[in-house]
Amino acid sequence: MTNATRDDNLRAAGRKALESAALALKKNNFSCSVLEDRAQAEQYLVNLVGRGASVGLGGSVTIETLGLRAGLEDAGNTIITHTPSMDRETKIKTWLQAQSADFYFASPQAVTMKGELILLDGNGNRAAACIYGPKKVILAAGINKLVKDLEQGMWRMKNISAIANNIRLKRDNPCVKTGRCQDCASPERICNVLTVLQKKPALTDIEVVLVNEELGY
Repeated sequence: MTNATRDDNLRAAGRKALESAALALKKNNFSCSVLEDRAQAEQYLVNLVGRGASVGLGGSVTIETLGLRAGLEDAGNTIITHTPSMDRETKIKTWLQAQSADFYFASPQAVTMKGELILLDGNGNRAAACIYGPKKVILAAGINKLVKDLEQGMWRMKNISAIANNIRLKRDNPCVKTGRCQDCASPERICNVLTVLQKKPALTDIEVVLVNEELGY
């Protein structure tokens, strides 16, 4: 068996797993799409937004990897997102504007096979926007974020996502030194707000986009 054949088989298996998760998400009242790769996902999402909309972007390596910002701006959309150089008050103002946008993009740290979405935040602005506010919330996730259940999802968030993000953000938290969650009380801790969407909030339009490719943390 060649590497190419094995890769094709893993991709086919991944597609089946994502389709199974998508069925569970739909039973929990979420809209859900399964796409084959980042290029297909980027085109789908840019077309979904269309032109002339306001678009909030939550801090997300997945969204950055999809390269959405350039395509959305080329279509005449207004991007609302914070930057590291913003002071505290400007960030808060930007977060509130993003929470009332036409579209809001983010990524959960884990998607369970039962159709649950798990998010872990430092400040809670992303969690707030995913629960209520924007006209439409779009949550994108690669196959690497698919987990069996909430317990596995919690482990993944704390021991994979959080550590990678701490390194990315240059946060000197204990987990970076040990390679595993220490449930710290560090002032720089980024794991402060846990949100589990077990069913779609009644008044929030949420679409989950699952991609058969590893994306983000």
